[in-house]
Formats: sequence, structure tokens, C-alpha cells
Amino acid sequence: MRLDEKKFFELAKQNKFEAADLSMHRSYSQSLSIFHGEVDSFSENDSYIVTGRGILNGKLGVVTTEVIDKNTPQFLIDGIIKTASVIETNDPSIIFKGSEKYHKKSVFCKDLLGKPVQNHIDLLLNIERKLLSFDKRINEVATVGYSEDLTENCLSNSYGLKLKSKSSSISIYAEVTAKQGDEIRTGFHVFASNKSGDFNIDKFVESVANDALKKLGSKQCKSKNYPVVLNQKSFAQLLNAYLSNIDAEEIQKKSSLLIGKLHKQVASKKLTVIENPLEKNIFFRYFDDEGVATNKKFIIKKGNLETYIYTLETASKDNVEPTGNGFRGTGKAHAELVNILFKPGKKSFDEMISTIKEGVFITDFQGLHSGLNSQSGNFSLQSSGFMIENGKVTTPLSLITTAGNLVDLFNNIKLLSNDSEFIIGSATTTPSVYIEKLSISGK
Repeated sequence: MRLDEKKFFELAKQNKFEAADLSMHRSYSQSLSIFHGEVDSFSENDSYIVTGRGILNGKLGVVTTEVIDKNTPQFLIDGIIKTASVIETNDPSIIFKGSEKYHKKSVFCKDLLGKPVQNHIDLLLNIERKLLSFDKRINEVATVGYSEDLTENCLSNSYGLKLKSKSSSISIYAEVTAKQGDEIRTGFHVFASNKSGDFNIDKFVESVANDALKKLGSKQCKSKNYPVVLNQKSFAQLLNAYLSNIDAEEIQKKSSLLIGKLHKQVASKKLTVIENPLEKNIFFRYFDDEGVATNKKFIIKKGNLETYIYTLETASKDNVEPTGNGFRGTGKAHAELVNILFKPGKKSFDEMISTIKEGVFITDFQGLHSGLNSQSGNFSLQSSGFMIENGKVTTPLSLITTAGNLVDLFNNIKLLSNDSEFIIGSATTTPSVYIEKLSISGK
């Protein structure tokens, strides 16, 4: 049953709301995994969440429901009145009228969804077989999984704004262990796309297996300061932690590293960071959860901080325009970056490391939540990777710790390679990066 939007806005007007809006979010997902040749799990979920908001006597009331029937419009109105009446804060109450221009694109691919479940099972079984036969040191396939997702977002308000978006995506993942003597290492890889025909099974299997195999024979290096190269994944993790400081709310609360740094140099001139929510991948958004149009923009340009990111509320406090970074779920909006692009260099990875006599190539960090303080910038993270000796990647490393400060790290970028990769977990596209030196603790 569809919600009677017209009835909701009629009731809002009758109850003398200054403004009102409705946001509707549908999320459908199907997922399954296999273990040792059998289906280990299967789930299918289809949820529909409606959030109504309204401004009454200068206060913003909010109510959310998953029940859609003829009584829902009145339920939402009653809930908004009730919540608005108990609001005691003086935060600005804003319902956005709409942006001047929206960059609408279609990212929905119907061919991705609705295939027989047996097709997915056959694919996962094939992946499992290929992984087990890839190398005799692959001793276990811990899991192979598939999921498909459909997302629909609709936003309308009493000013006449109507926005809709629809997207689809699939993801495939696998985890293996490799054994050599008494040593066991784990490998994992995930593929995700919103386009049909993108998946290459042999390339995927190779990525999963090699992620485990290349770690065999790991050692600890000597503790000292090394030239350090960060791969795409590890650099993306640190970049996202650093960029959390450009949230205007953190600036306003005086809890950011980058207070007073707008239009000033905050990193090496080699660093240029762009946000492009309009990139047609799985994270595409042409409007944020507050109805503000998204746009491609510089975040950092040649080391200079170009903008903070704002919700409607934080923009109102600073008397600036919102940046299209407001995401609220079912509660208060918070600022997030979507589709971060770090401009690559011109040299290949091998060319970049060719002058390093003795260094460390970091491929993975663990414990970011406990080992990194984004407000001070200090980090001490358990890491793994490889030695770099005479310009070549050599011995695998494990049980080492990388320590430093984010501000120092981003000011000490020496070179960038041209090997950009899209990191799904952080929605970031970045190359490998050469840092002049970092403290590495080992033996």
C-alpha cells in the first residue's frame, strides 16, 4: 500500500504547520552464503520506512513508522505535534525548499536483480572450487557469499519539492586460509558493482587467494623510522580519519584538528581530494537526505582546505550554504562525504619505490577505532605488509606497529603512484602513497 502523501500535507496545513516533509526509504536485500559445498545461510528482507517532519511553533517534530495504511498520515501528524511540543533546544528548525538544480542520473540496473537463487548458488560453488584448486596451500574456504540490494528514496515537502532515486547493486565476497607448516594466514576480497557483467570470476579468485598466500613467511622488521609506502586500502583508512575533521559540527564544537584552517594549507601540495557523489557507482546520490543537491567539489586542492562540509543546521549556524552532505537515517542529520577521489600521480608503483633502499610497504591496518584518535591525529596501529629493499617489495611483515600523527603524515607525502583503486569499504578512490618516514615497531 502506498502512503497518501496528499492527505499528510493537507493535515499538516490544517494543523498550522509552518512547513512539513516526508521521506520514504525502501530497502530490499537478498543474501546467501555457502560453506563446504552447502548453503550456509539465506535471507531476504524488504523494509519500508517513512519519516514525517513538521515545524510547529518554531520547533521541529519528527516521527518514523514502518506501518503504511490509511491511518498513517494522521499517525505521523499526531507524532510530529507530540514531539515538537517537548523540544527544548534552540537548534534551528529547517525544512529545505529545494536546490536550484539537481543532477539526476539513472543508476538502476534491473538486470542485476531477480535471477533464480540457484544461479547464485552455482556461482558461489564454482568460486569455492576454484579457490581450493588455486594453490595447494589454500587449505580452507571459510565462506563465499552473495548479496543483492535495491534501494529507493523519495523526499517531498510542503513547498512542492519532489525527489526520487532508485539504485541496485550486487556484492560477492570470499574468505580463505592458507597454510604453510604451522603458519596460517587469512585472505579476503569483496567485489561490488551496480553494473551487469562486471564480475570476472578468475580475477576475483586470484585476488582472494593471493591475499592469503602473499602473507606466508611473515616476519617482524627491526624497530625504527622507515620510508613508508601505504597501499590504497591503508591510505584510504587514514584519509577518511583525517577528513572526519572537516565536519562543520566538529568545527563548531571545537573538537576538530582543522579549526581555523579553511583556505589554508593543511597537507602536502601533492594532495588533492575531490568529492564526487555524482559518480555512477554504488554510492551515487544526486540529493542528500535533507533534499540538498549534491555536487562534485574540491575538498583539498594542492594541500589547501577548500571547504568544510555542512548539514542544513550547521550551515545555518555559520550563515553559509549547505554542501549536500546531510545524511540523517531516522535521527538528526550528520555530515558525510560520498565518493572521495584522491588525485593520483604519474609514476607507476614500481617507479615510485625504485629509490627506496630500505622501507616498509603497509597493506593493512587493524584496530583503527582504538588505535587512532582523529581529534589529536595521533595513531598507533597494528599493521602488516612487506619490506622494501633496494627498490623492490620483498619479505612479508606481520605483528608490526605503525605510529605517527595524521597532520605530519599528510604534510610528508613524498610521491603518489598512478595505481588508483576504488576501495569499497570507505567509498574512496586512491593510489598508493609514499610517506617520507613513519615509526615502525617490530622486533
